[in-house]
Amino acid sequence: MSVLFVMPTWSAPSEVWMQRMLQALAKNLAYIAAEQPAARLWQGTVPTIRLNEPRGLYRRAFSRLGFQFPDSGTRSLAKAVRSQRVTRILVHWLDFALRYEGVWNMTEKPLFVHCHGYDVTWNLRPHDRLHGNRAFSDSYRGEVCRLAKRAVLIANSRCTAQKLTDIGVPSDRIIVHYFGVPSAEEPPKHSARTSDITLLFLGRLVDFKGPDLVIRAFELACDRGFRGRLIVAGDGPLGTMCELMRVRSRYSQRIQLLGAVDAKRAAELRLQADIFTAHSCSGPISQQEEGFGVAFAEAMADALPVVTGRSGALGEVVENGVTGVLFESGDIDAHANILLELAINPETRLRMGAAGWRRAKEHFSSERDRTGLLRILGFDSQQRVA
Repeated sequence: MSVLFVMPTWSAPSEVWMQRMLQALAKNLAYIAAEQPAARLWQGTVPTIRLNEPRGLYRRAFSRLGFQFPDSGTRSLAKAVRSQRVTRILVHWLDFALRYEGVWNMTEKPLFVHCHGYDVTWNLRPHDRLHGNRAFSDSYRGEVCRLAKRAVLIANSRCTAQKLTDIGVPSDRIIVHYFGVPSAEEPPKHSARTSDITLLFLGRLVDFKGPDLVIRAFELACDRGFRGRLIVAGDGPLGTMCELMRVRSRYSQRIQLLGAVDAKRAAELRLQADIFTAHSCSGPISQQEEGFGVAFAEAMADALPVVTGRSGALGEVVENGVTGVLFESGDIDAHANILLELAINPETRLRMGAAGWRRAKEHFSSERDRTGLLRILGFDSQQRVA
C-alpha cells in the first residue's frame, strides 16, 4: 500500500510541519502532488506531480480561440489515482480537496482529507478582501458535508472537529489527530535572569495571532518595569502595521522585526528566548482562530512558558497555569501583567517551561504523530506494508 500525498505547497516557512509529515510517511509515499513542487523527485526518490497550470497570456490566447487550456496537472493526478502503486489518498485542506473532487470520485480507494484552520472557518474573510466577499461560497458547507460521505476527515484538534460537526458532518467521519514536534531527550536550559528578558513571537503576522496586540502589551509591560526586548519573527499581511508600530513606539530600540525565518533560525530563537508569547484571538478581519498551534507546541518542546489568549484549540495545547498562561483574548492589560510577572519570577518561568517540555513529549511528540498517522491510514507503524 502506498500514499498519494496532495497539498498546495510544502516549502513555506510556516509549513515545516508538512515536511515533517512527508518525512513520517516517507517509506509509504507513491507520489506527491503540489502546485509548486520543488523538484521532479522528493528526496530523490518520490515522483512529484505539478498541479497548477500556466496562466496569463497563454491561457487567454487559448480562450480567445475557443479552446480550453489543457489541464495536464489534473490529468496527471487522475493517472496517479488510478495507478496500482496508490492505495491511499491523503489531501490537505478541505477547499483544496474539493477542487479535485471529480478526480477522487474516479476511484473507490480510501480518501483522507486533513483539515486545519482556515478551511473550517466557514465565514472566512481574507485580509486582502476587506470590502469584498467571503473566501467561501454559501454552498461551501454543503460541499464539505458531501465530501465527508466520500472521505474520512482528519481534524488537527477537537476544536476543528467541533466546527465540522457543527455543520452536520457525522462524528464517525472525523478523526482527531494532533501534530507532532521534535523534542530533546532533556529539556533545554534557559536562564534564571530577571533582566534582559527576551520575549519571542514566532508565527505568521495575521490578525488571529495578534502580533500588533503583542507589541501593545509589551509597551505596557515596559511602562510597568519590564526589562527586556521583544523579537517578532514571521511575515504576513500585518507586517507593515507591525513595522509602523515599532517605529512609532517609545521602546522601538527594544523591538526587533526579523521577517520570515527558516526552521533552523526559529530553533535558535526559541533557545535564546525566555518567554514565548502571542495574543491569540478570533481574527476581527479573517474571523479565523488557532486550529492547533504548531508554534506553541514547538515552544513547549523547547521548555518555554507560553503566554497567549484563550482562543481556538490552544486550551488543548497549553495547560493553563502549568505550561503557560492563557488570558482572555483582547485583555492587553492582563497580557502585560503576566509578562511582567514571569519576567521577575524565574522559578515560575522555568517550572512552566519544564512542564511544557514534558507535555510536548507526552502528547505532541514526533513519534506519536507518526504512529498515529500511519494507524489512521491503515499502515503498520513499524514497517511498510507491501
